[in-house]
Parts: sequence; C-alpha cells; structure tokens
Amino acid sequence: MKTPKSIMRLAGAYAAALLITAIPQQAFAVASNITVSNTATVDYEISSVAQTQITSGAATFVVDKKVDVLVENLDGAAVSVAPAQTTVVLKFRITNQGNDVQDMRLTATALSGAAAKYGGTDNFDVTAFKVYEDDVSDNEAWDGTGTETDITADPYIDELAAAGTKVIFLVGTVPAGQADASIASYFLEAQVGVGGSAAAKGAAETATGDGVADTAGSVDIVFADSTGDNSDAARDGAHTLQGEWKVASASLTVTKSSVVIDDYVSASNYKRIPGALVEYRIDIDNTGGTDATNVTVADDLTGELANITFAVGQYNTGADEIEVTDDLDGTPVVTTRTQELAGADGGDYHETTANTVTVSGLTVAAGTKTRVAFRVTID
Repeated sequence: MKTPKSIMRLAGAYAAALLITAIPQQAFAVASNITVSNTATVDYEISSVAQTQITSGAATFVVDKKVDVLVENLDGAAVSVAPAQTTVVLKFRITNQGNDVQDMRLTATALSGAAAKYGGTDNFDVTAFKVYEDDVSDNEAWDGTGTETDITADPYIDELAAAGTKVIFLVGTVPAGQADASIASYFLEAQVGVGGSAAAKGAAETATGDGVADTAGSVDIVFADSTGDNSDAARDGAHTLQGEWKVASASLTVTKSSVVIDDYVSASNYKRIPGALVEYRIDIDNTGGTDATNVTVADDLTGELANITFAVGQYNTGADEIEVTDDLDGTPVVTTRTQELAGADGGDYHETTANTVTVSGLTVAAGTKTRVAFRVTID
C-alpha cells in the first residue's frame, strides 16, 4: 500500500519540528517567576451524537529559579612571571548559567603551602594584590590598571544577566628575589547573590531544599552548580576555580679564579712571580630555567694596581683585551672585546669606569655558563 504524499509531507514537517525542539534549551532558558497557564478540552459523543465540548480549569504554575554559576580559568596553565615583576595577572571568566539576573559575590583566596593546580607546591604570595573587573568593552583582555575597574574593596559582579559572562582579573606583584619555579596559587570563588537591585550587592541565595515540596504557585530556588576546586561541593550556590603564577627566573652564581699563563722563567708549572702573566676568569653559571639577559660584569682593579698591571693585546692582534666564552661547558662560542671606546662592543678597561674591567650586554642562557677573562702582569 502506498502512503499518500500529503501524509509524507506532514510526517516530514513533524520530524523537522522535533529536530528544532531538540536544540539544547539552556540558551533559551525561561526566566524565573514567569507564569505558565493552559487548559485542556475534551470532545465526546453519546450514541454517535456529538456532545458539548468540556473545558478544564486552568493549570497554572510559575517557573522556579535555577541558581548555577560557572568559574573558568582562562589562562589554562600557570602564568610565567619574573622576580620583581609588577602587574602580573590571572584571568577568570564568570558565567551565570541560571535563569535569572544575579549578583555574583567574589572571594579571592591565596593557597597556603599546598599542592598547586598545575604541579609543584605553592610557596609564596604576591604583594599589592587586587581584584579587577573587565571594563565595559568586555573584551576579555587585560587593558591595564587605568582601564579595568578596581573592585578590591567590595568584589562582586552587579546584575549579571542569565547566560551573561564577566571576566575577573587577579593582579599582583612578584616579590624581588623570588626563586625559580616558585608558585603563587589563588582560588576565585563566585557565590550567587540575589539580583534585582542595581549597584547593591545582593545577599547570598538560599535554596528551597530537596526536602521541601514543590509549590506550583511560588518560585522555588534550586542550586545546580557543579563541583570546583578547593573542596567546592556541587549544588552549594557557588563555584570555585584555581589559578597560579609560576616564577621563571635565572639563578646565577659567580666565581672568580686565576691561572698563571707564563712566568717567562720556568719551562712548565709556571709560578706567580714578578713579571708573570696571570689570567683572571669570571664564571657566571645560570642554573635557573630562564635566560639571564643584559648581564653586566664589572671588576674594579683599583685596590691592586700597586701590584698588578692590566695586560693589553692578549687575545687577538690589535686591541682585543677581554675574552668572553658563552656556553663554556657545552659548545663554547668565543668572542673578544676591545677597550678603545667605552661600551663600544660591550667590553672595556678604564673607559666606562676608571680602573675597572666592564663587560655589558651579555646573555647567560638557562643551564649554561659564561666566562669573562682578562689578563694582568705581576709587577
């Protein structure tokens, strides 16, 4: 038996309608306190005679309030910072996943010596700590302390609409001298507050409770938030997530030594006698995980010039007086510096500073050693 085309068209349209209604409804959530009311009708016959249609009374209820907040860490990893760096930023996004306008009461808390989110252990706090709200452009990018809104004194988000989002920045300064791989970890909690009064922080919402019977004609409050960090339980009206700064620092040690190049008397095993040529070696060892840049070495010989004299023309023909070796223990790269002009090629003696060997503009890569060498004669 063939199915009439009209029925097939009707079935297709019905299927399409089902596909439309299958779209997730969260984006179209009905606001709380909306009244839903409808009636039903019944048609019937007695002895094949149609009777008067019966209409039910209206079934009426109001939509309850779903309280659900989501905190996201937008950095996705520990934020790399340097010792003494100012205005370091952690970035979080708060989303109102409920169906009503809500205030979001914010609490930022420093972790204290426990496991960090991305490995390692928290061991310091930033200073000058502040909480900022993204500016009116809501571009989710840190635009600076003069642009974002400082809400440190009373941190909350005012009147966040259903499905609305707001970015919150935690900002601070890394203490000077903080060691490489140190971690400062912070939690940001967003607790859902009562909305509806602009420019006033609403009290925390209170759930109706699972043990309380549903009332069709009133607005019940249901917590629907998920578990978070810092032992944050599900369905507690708040959500918490963790973020952190991790110090990426160079760790330098400096060692100065000397070796006799020649005493011009002995055949070998040279001694430090008057007239001998001695090389000073300044080794800079970077055991940290980050390159040390713009390194300057200064060696003041003033106090010993009665006993020694800076030796010229030692490493190359001409006026090359100072030798620099990068990656000393790996694949050494040797360059020389002259002392004709102060800082002209990054190295000099007695030009930048009187009686001082100066080498500037060095980079000591992470995990490598750089040597600065120069020679003197014993008077």
